[in-house]
Formats: sequence, C-alpha cells, structure tokens
Amino acid sequence: MNWHPGMTTGVPELDHHHRQIIDQFNDFYACMSLGESQRRAEAGRILDFLQFYAQWHFQREEACMDKYQCPAAAENRRAHAEFLSRFGALYEEWQTRGMDPALVNDTFTVLMEWIMNHIQGVDTRLNQSIPPPRTAAGS
Repeated sequence: MNWHPGMTTGVPELDHHHRQIIDQFNDFYACMSLGESQRRAEAGRILDFLQFYAQWHFQREEACMDKYQCPAAAENRRAHAEFLSRFGALYEEWQTRGMDPALVNDTFTVLMEWIMNHIQGVDTRLNQSIPPPRTAAGS
C-alpha cells in the first residue's frame, strides 16, 4: 500500500505519521514471507511500534482536529478509541499466544481496513477545516 495525495490531512506532521503507519503495515505484510523465528521477531517489533505509535499519533491528530474545529473530531475520537481497543486485543493475543496464521490474518485485516477507511475517510476531512494560508498584503 502506498500513501498518495488523496490521503492528505493538510497537516504535514500528520501526513508524515500516516506514511510511517503505512510503511509499518507494508513491513508487516513483507515479514509474513520470512521464516518462523524471523517472522515472529519482525512481527513483534512492528506490532510493538504500532501499539505505541497509534496512541501517540491519535493524541496529536485529535489536538489538530480540535484546533481547526473539524466537524469530524467527535467521530474521529470514537474511531480511535475503537481501534485502540480492537488492536489492543490483537496485540494482547500476540503477547500471550504468539503469532499464529489466524491472528496474522486478523491483524493484517484490521490494519488494512484502518488505513483504507479511516485515514482516507475521516482523517482527510481535517483538510477541509484548515483555513487557506494568508498572503501578504498587496501580493
């Protein structure tokens, strides 16, 4: 999956975060072709990163939506809470039982749906709330 301009939020920092998330998603996909021990180690590293990064990123994104009074702010908060709960349950399963094929598939699906539906469907609405940059008088 690749980030594209249709995913822009209008906030370069958030767009950078989304690129990072997509890169990690792609790394997760790629690690599924590794041998068992390598796959477990790499998947663990990626899921550890995403567990932390999602929480950190969501705080910043919610602050931006509040700052620009984005109409999608409440929907965004609810979606974030739901994602953290759902991903948190998958992460906990990985911690307790390991990365079996069903868990890999569930995790992959949750991440893919999040990127395709949430980033493109909710986060991009922030772009509509950001006022255009002011130009200097007389320019």
